[in-house]
Amino acid sequence: MTVRWRLALLAVQLAILLTASVIVTGQPVTGETWFLAGLLAVIINPQLLEPWYSRPADVLGNAIVAGFLIMTAPRGAAADGWYLLGAFIAIAAVVALLALVLGAGRAEGESAAIGRSAATLSRIASATVIYSGVFWLSALDFHPSLGRDLWVLGGAWAIIVLLARVNWQAIWSAATGRPMPCAPQGMIGPSTLIVTSDSLPPPGTSVLLRWSSEEPVVGVVLSRIRRSTDVWGQIHISDAALCEDLVRRAGITLEVSRKDSDEEFAGAVDAGSTDRTLRFVTTKPLAVGTVVSVKHDDVDVLYQVVSAQVEDVTVRGGSHLVVRARAEQVGRYDAASQHISRHPWVPEPGRAVTVASRAPVTAGVELADATRFHLGDVLGTHIPVFLDLTRVCEGHLALLGMTRMGKTTLALRLARSLSQTRRVIILDQTGQYTGPEGLAAYAAGDEDLPNGVSVYEPALGAVPADDAYAFVTRLAKKAQAEYLAGQVHQRVVIIDEAHQFIPEPAGLGFNAPGRESALQFGILMMQIRKFGISVVLISQRTAVVSKSALSQCETLIAFKSVDQTGLDYLEAVLGDAARQALPVLQQGQACAFGPAISSDTPAIVQVRNT
Repeated sequence: MTVRWRLALLAVQLAILLTASVIVTGQPVTGETWFLAGLLAVIINPQLLEPWYSRPADVLGNAIVAGFLIMTAPRGAAADGWYLLGAFIAIAAVVALLALVLGAGRAEGESAAIGRSAATLSRIASATVIYSGVFWLSALDFHPSLGRDLWVLGGAWAIIVLLARVNWQAIWSAATGRPMPCAPQGMIGPSTLIVTSDSLPPPGTSVLLRWSSEEPVVGVVLSRIRRSTDVWGQIHISDAALCEDLVRRAGITLEVSRKDSDEEFAGAVDAGSTDRTLRFVTTKPLAVGTVVSVKHDDVDVLYQVVSAQVEDVTVRGGSHLVVRARAEQVGRYDAASQHISRHPWVPEPGRAVTVASRAPVTAGVELADATRFHLGDVLGTHIPVFLDLTRVCEGHLALLGMTRMGKTTLALRLARSLSQTRRVIILDQTGQYTGPEGLAAYAAGDEDLPNGVSVYEPALGAVPADDAYAFVTRLAKKAQAEYLAGQVHQRVVIIDEAHQFIPEPAGLGFNAPGRESALQFGILMMQIRKFGISVVLISQRTAVVSKSALSQCETLIAFKSVDQTGLDYLEAVLGDAARQALPVLQQGQACAFGPAISSDTPAIVQVRNT
């Protein structure tokens, strides 16, 4: 309850005690021990000095005062009770003193553990308990006959104690529909207000904070911790100046009420954020890949959630488990250029983190043309991500990930797009492309055609690595002659199951079949791009693909992967966020990065399947 309500309750309790004294003694104030005990109990607990719980110092002080009352109280019918109460108070005083001496507030050490246990035990001897004992024993000695006066005193005492146990302000607010008040306690600069209240709505709830006749301030509950008699909470206020102004008004009481909001508030920029990474405590359930937005100089900068963990937030009197998310910067999306560029600065501390809009951003915009391939959309949004086909063919591309994640579907789409302006040859020994997919088999001279796609399958019994190296070598010699003649013919070689055609030589025996071809293939990939030949590698595991070949792929599209060796490699290329995100991706989701991608940063993409 607020101070105003506590003072009102104190006045009612004093009025009841004074009325009882008038009925019993004929005067409002008396020197009887029960009256003094009543005054002390009303003043000390629970309104003024013990609003939450009795501390060891409170117990020790109350024990000393009660001991004085016991020694000066006249003895009568309750003489034995006084001895028992004195023993109880003495024990409480010793336990409280032990808690103070051993340092109950220390964080570590055996003595601190004993001190904390003693402090917890001493709380039994609250002001209400101690002075209730003094009151009843004194009342029994004052009227041992159990007559009317004793019942008046007992009834008055029971009412006083019961009144203190009820949160009358909460009842009043519930009955009248008025918002619950809260008191500012401080702030975590620049935009987080710390408050205490009898009630706060759940984290993520938009609220209005009102006081006197001022205009209400809009805020969002960041966190709340229920304590024994109140709720400790943090409220995010976007205007830092208003937040500081509310702290300066620490003597006021704010009224908190819910507010409808269309903005999907997800948290606030927290400690640990960098120019690449965003950290925040979430106010709503999010999934890996969810895109959130933070304002930077009135520009929306996008971040993609890559991991989250549960942490403990502790305050005096309670604690609460929260989820802290980590998101990697995607960047700023420019609708005109359809490019996502990196924002080279850290987000402002305390800025609101909101779930990015899912509204389409591509209305009236051409999604693909002869030079661009619509890879998909940033996961959870309608922000398109493209492959620049010209840039792809100026280098090499790798499609990596577990089986049945979408690599072949993407390869087919990519092959058909590239074949509109280039000759595409797929190396495959599974028969999938010529069988279920119905692509034409390779025929001699296909590489000389200006465009189209065909599938080259090694001869039965041939070593795939030797056959692939021989085929690409012949292609490279022809392309080199064209290059020297000034007539470059663009060609793309897509190698499916690349670990069979270009295996990692380190994993093969010294004289194993195909080992030398795999070594030479990696060297060849360094040279053929200037002759107009681009290679697309497709594999399930990077560990068994030639690293010299794989390292030539500047552009990567990585689907779900749990292979530790593969994750080590992808982490080195994409960053440590990829190691956390890739194992939890779903079918059709991939992390794309490289000069041919329309994003300066690695982006998790929902890949199109058509």
